[in-house]
Amino acid sequence: MLTEFLLGLLVCIPLIPFNDLILKWAKKEPQKSLAIVTAMIAINAIIVLGYGYLMKPEEAKIFILGLFAAILLVMFRKIKKLIGQDK
Repeated sequence: MLTEFLLGLLVCIPLIPFNDLILKWAKKEPQKSLAIVTAMIAINAIIVLGYGYLMKPEEAKIFILGLFAAILLVMFRKIKKLIGQDK
């Protein structure tokens, strides 16, 4: 049961570097921010859905809970970085 949760959390590994790259791109070209946000949402969805499809765990509810926790961790990290850029 705990292994499925941890497997869900492992989706942070590809999401964190990708989101850091996108945030650097958004910092360089702020006029394209709407397109950058759309691309970030789409590629994050592809990463999470592809990861979930490839793993196919036995306890899907626990795995999805781990995915949700990973998404929240990555989202809080992005917000923290964006707030830190203003200072």
